[in-house]
Amino acid sequence: MDIASRYDYEKTFALELVFPDTEEKTGIVFQIRSASSDAAKKVIRKHLDDVTERQQRGKLVKGEMRLRQELEKAASWIAGWDWGEHTYQGEKPEHSFRKAVEVLDREDWIYVQVSEAANALANFTSGPQTPAAKR
Repeated sequence: MDIASRYDYEKTFALELVFPDTEEKTGIVFQIRSASSDAAKKVIRKHLDDVTERQQRGKLVKGEMRLRQELEKAASWIAGWDWGEHTYQGEKPEHSFRKAVEVLDREDWIYVQVSEAANALANFTSGPQTPAAKR
């Protein structure tokens, strides 16, 4: 077996969000990238550059910056979404990086599910898929 082809970090995984209190499917589906995808690594490199630059100028890295970076990292894992019959704040949100950051910032339960799915290697195997996160 070629170990290099075992995981496909660029493929997406259909995450069916569930309500955290009932575990019922919401009808909302997020397309999730691996936390090891090129898109995710690009965001992490930018964050590292920003932190290094601040430190070189003798400035502290504040909690607000770190929180924003965590939200942006998680937003990079969302390749798209389908809200089905649901709305968010009265509208069907178009997918964008900025909108993903906003949703993840306000909805912790969505952040948790996205994070679990993006970090579960089993969701990105090249062979038969056994989801490691809720569907």
